[in-house]
Amino acid sequence: MKGTIASLAMLLSALSLSCASCTGKIAGADDDTGGDDDGNQPPLDPNLQVQLVPAAGQSGTQVVNFAVPLQKGMATSPDVRVASAGTNLATYRRGLGAYDDGSLRAIQIQVELEISGSTTLDLEIGATGGGDRAAVDVATTLVTADGTDGPRVWALLPPAWLAGSGVIGRLVPAAEMAGTPLDAFGDVCDYERWNTEMFLAQQASRDVWLFDRVTAMYRGYAITGDAAPLASAYREAAIYRAGLTGSGSSTRIGVPGAADDLKYHYTQGMALHWLLTGDDRFREAAENVAVRTHALWTDPGYAGGADFWTERHAGFALLAYEWAAAVSDDQAATFRGWADEAVDAYLDMQTSWPTSWTDPEARCFAHTADAHGEGYGYAGCSPWMSAILADGLETHAERHGGARAATVREALVRLGRIIARDGRDGDGKPYYWMGLGRAGEVDDYEEHWGESAYIVAMAWHHGGRTDAALRTAADELLTGLRERGEAGQLRSFNWQCRSAVQAPAYLR
Repeated sequence: MKGTIASLAMLLSALSLSCASCTGKIAGADDDTGGDDDGNQPPLDPNLQVQLVPAAGQSGTQVVNFAVPLQKGMATSPDVRVASAGTNLATYRRGLGAYDDGSLRAIQIQVELEISGSTTLDLEIGATGGGDRAAVDVATTLVTADGTDGPRVWALLPPAWLAGSGVIGRLVPAAEMAGTPLDAFGDVCDYERWNTEMFLAQQASRDVWLFDRVTAMYRGYAITGDAAPLASAYREAAIYRAGLTGSGSSTRIGVPGAADDLKYHYTQGMALHWLLTGDDRFREAAENVAVRTHALWTDPGYAGGADFWTERHAGFALLAYEWAAAVSDDQAATFRGWADEAVDAYLDMQTSWPTSWTDPEARCFAHTADAHGEGYGYAGCSPWMSAILADGLETHAERHGGARAATVREALVRLGRIIARDGRDGDGKPYYWMGLGRAGEVDDYEEHWGESAYIVAMAWHHGGRTDAALRTAADELLTGLRERGEAGQLRSFNWQCRSAVQAPAYLR
């Protein structure tokens, strides 16, 4: 496995390749809106280039398999023209997933061509040409059938397209942030440093699996277009799936010692992998993990006192349902029902507990420290874990739209307000644990700036983009991340780089 990524990195370096320079610029990318409330970006140009890079030892005639994520409303049929050196190629095309308006989330593509080095494909979404070809099993296009060594030929899409599609999250390409105040995540989110090789060296310790590294790496790929995060995301999605056993509620994950621990159950990374590859094994994995998640989180509400509840568990449960629903071919209604039930419980909790907290405009999802597994002895919430729940709530709002979305986003605004106002110590650094009406627990490390910045940025955006106090707080938090932020260990990289990297999209 180690030679796979090293060889890919060396080849890319030797050829001076980076898909950051591939075409596919977002129309209107210099706008300051960052898209609408439902995350819709300015329309993408239907033409893009995809860079193909063979894995070590791979050459000759190869079937190349990849998928192109699409903006909502962009296409209802999988029409795409694929050309190499001006010649249209016979292509297998399949639509993957659907938005609520019936448009496709992605198009799976398979073409066959001679590979001797880096090759550029020209794609035009919505066009035809080149004729059809029969599908092959995705497993036959991989170095090893389970995917843990990646594909025989890597396909790199431009970051402007990946970020602009919205499929991987609300993201801004790194090149568009460079030299601006929004450019704050680069040092912490070092995708080459915290890569799969480091993960493999520590994978016997379950803590390095935390926070869905696959999603973190796919978002890094979407921001940069670089091979390193793509390779880590691809291989680690396969590693996670390869460890699954059973199905439905009998599904068990392969994370050491974590078969019954909700916070290690992830569907988002599996769903993203399916939407970027069309490998149906990952869609099924997402469905099974979602069913198992529900078996572990049967009651999403908080009963007060020491009733176990954390933002991390609540967030990953909601994300499990929403992302399984987004890709499911036969259980979407069930997953959406579970998501609706969970969000109802979370919103009720935010507005009703504790009864002693009477500020209706600034509220987190408060619970006792005992319920969180902490011994602080007072009620509060975790600003940094709240980012995971905020990610899930935003995903839920985008699916529903309308009045439901407005209600959920009002909750996000309330969350952002209290974190901006009460969630920082005297130096402006986010508390590790935020108390209600009192000082919280000072964080001994510099590893949680980005999560609070993300939540406050969402609140500023969804609150109408006019609240100066929220904007100032978001900017100060990003400055703290840029000047003081660090990732001291692999799991620290995981939690800082999976949700919070979306903050710039709300602020630009």
